[in-house]
Amino acid sequence: MWNRPGTFVLMFSMFLCMSFQKISDAQQPASSAKGSVPEVDKSNLSDRQEAISQQFKRFESTLHDLGEYMKKTDPARADLLFRAFGQSKQNQMSVEMQRVLQMLEKGQLGDAVERQETLLKNMQNLLALLQSEDRMSEVEKEKQRIQDLLKDVNRLIGQERDVRAATERGGNPADLKDKQQKTAENAQKLVDKIEQQDTEKNDSQKSDTESKSSEKEQEGQQKDQKSQEGKSDSKSDTDSKKSSESESKGKPPENGKSDPDQKGSDGQKSDQQSQEQQQSQQQQQGQQGKPPEGESQQSQEEQQKQTPGREQIEQARQEMEKAIEELEKKQKDAASRHQDDAIRKLAEAKEKLEEMLRQLREEERELMLAAMEARLQKILAQQKRVYAGTLSIGQVPEKERTSRHTARAVQLSREESQISLEVEKAILLITDEGSSVAFSEALAEVREDVQNVSYRLNRVQVDELTQGIEKDIISSLEEMIEALQNEMDKSDDEKKKQQQQQQQQGSPEDQALIDTLAEIKMLRSLQLRVNNRTRRIEKLALEEGANQADILEQLQKLANRQTRIQNATYILATGKNK
Repeated sequence: MWNRPGTFVLMFSMFLCMSFQKISDAQQPASSAKGSVPEVDKSNLSDRQEAISQQFKRFESTLHDLGEYMKKTDPARADLLFRAFGQSKQNQMSVEMQRVLQMLEKGQLGDAVERQETLLKNMQNLLALLQSEDRMSEVEKEKQRIQDLLKDVNRLIGQERDVRAATERGGNPADLKDKQQKTAENAQKLVDKIEQQDTEKNDSQKSDTESKSSEKEQEGQQKDQKSQEGKSDSKSDTDSKKSSESESKGKPPENGKSDPDQKGSDGQKSDQQSQEQQQSQQQQQGQQGKPPEGESQQSQEEQQKQTPGREQIEQARQEMEKAIEELEKKQKDAASRHQDDAIRKLAEAKEKLEEMLRQLREEERELMLAAMEARLQKILAQQKRVYAGTLSIGQVPEKERTSRHTARAVQLSREESQISLEVEKAILLITDEGSSVAFSEALAEVREDVQNVSYRLNRVQVDELTQGIEKDIISSLEEMIEALQNEMDKSDDEKKKQQQQQQQQGSPEDQALIDTLAEIKMLRSLQLRVNNRTRRIEKLALEEGANQADILEQLQKLANRQTRIQNATYILATGKNK
C-alpha cells in the first residue's frame, strides 16, 4: 500500500484533518470559558492530543523507513520522503506536540492553541512537500492546456473582428455570412474541445475519488472490526464480572430480575453511546468535508469543474448565429451589434482563462518554493555535520594526528561529495525555473565551495581556510532558506497586490520565484562573502610558511566568482532574466 504515493499523501491528509478538528475543539473552550475548564474536557483533549502525537511519531518513522526501502528502486521518491522527514525533524514537530500535550494537561489552552496553529502550518507545508512531485506535474500540464485555449480564443477574437470590420465596410452579405458561419463553426469546435477536456478531467477525478473512498471504507471496516473485537472483549469481561457478582449474591443474572439502578445505568450508557455516535458522525462529515446533499450544490460543483470561460465562448457562438440570421436578412447594423456582443463575450472568456493561468502559476511557484526550501534544509543539516567533524579533527595538533584522523577526514570528504550532488539537484531545479539570478549564482558558489572543501578534506586540510569555507556554505544556505521562507510567508494581501500589478502591466507573466528585493540582498551577501574571503586569504598569505600555490589557486577562484557576481548584477539590472 505504501508504494502508492497517493495513498501515503492521503493518509497524511486524513491525519491533518484530525488535527484541524482537534484544534477547533481546543479553541472552543479556550474562547468561551475564561475561568476554569471542566476537568473532563481537559482530559478528553489531552487524550486526543496524545493519540495524535503517537500517530505522528509512527508517520515520521514510516517516512524514514519507506525512504530507506525505496532508495534503490525509486531514488527520486525516496529523496522526497527523506526531505519530508528532514523537514519534520527540523521543525521539531514531535517535540512541539508533546509540549502542546503538557499545556493541555495544565489547562493552558490559550498557549496550546497558539502552538497548535504553528503545528498545523508546519503540517500543511509538509503536505505541500509530499504533494509537490505529482502536483507540479499536474499544474504544468494544466498550464499548457490553458495556454493552448488562450491561443484559440485569441484566434477567434481576431476572426470575429475581421468579420465585424467587413460588415462595417458593407461587404457582400453572402460572403459575410460565409465568413461568420466559419467563425461560428470554429467557436463550436472550441466549445466541443473544452467540453471533452472537462469530461476527461472529471472522469479522472471521479475515478481517483472512488479509489480513495474505497480505501477509506476498507480502513473504516478494519477499524470497526477492531472496535467490535474490543467491545467483544470488553463485553466478555463485563459478563464475567457480572457473573462473579451474581454468584457472590447467589442470584444468577439470567433468571433474576434486573436491578433498577443497573437499568438506569444501562439507559444512561445507551444515551451516551447514541450521543457519541452522533458526534462521531458529525465529526466524520466535517473531517471529510462532505457537503450537504442537494441538487443546487451539485449544480455548483459541476460548474466549478468546468473550464473558466467555456460558458462565455458558448454565448459568443450564439451571438454569431444571431449575426448570421441578421446577415441573411441583410440587416447589417443588427448583425454588427451581435458581432460586438460576440467579441465582448470572447474577451470575457479570455479574461477568465488568464485569471486561471495566474492562479496556476502562483500554485506552481508555491510548490517550487516548498520543494527548494526542503532541499536546502537537508543540505544545511548535512553540511553542519561535516563542519562539526572538521572542527573536531582541526582541534587535534597536526603532529598528533593518527591514521584514524586521516580516515575520518577522508570520510568527511566523501560526505561532502554527496552534498555536492544534492546542490547540483537544487541548481537544476532553480535553473529550470529560470527567473532567479542571484539565487542561481549563490547555489553555484555553494557547489564550488563544497567541491573545494571535499578536495581539501581528502588531503586532510582541516585548517582555518577549510573551516572558513564551510562556514560560508552554512551562512549562504541559511540566508537562502530565510529568503524562501519569507516568500512563502507573504500574506494573501501582498500576493493580491502583486497580481494586480501584473494585471496593470498587461498580459499575465510568470511571477518570479524570488522577489527582486530578496535577489538584491542575496547579491549583496555574495559580494560581502567575497570581501571577507579576500581578507582571510590576505591574512594567510602574510603568515610565515604560507602555502603560496594554494593561496594563488584560491585567489583565482575568487576572481572568477567576482566576475560571475558582476554578470548576475548586470542581468538583474537589465531585466534579462524576465
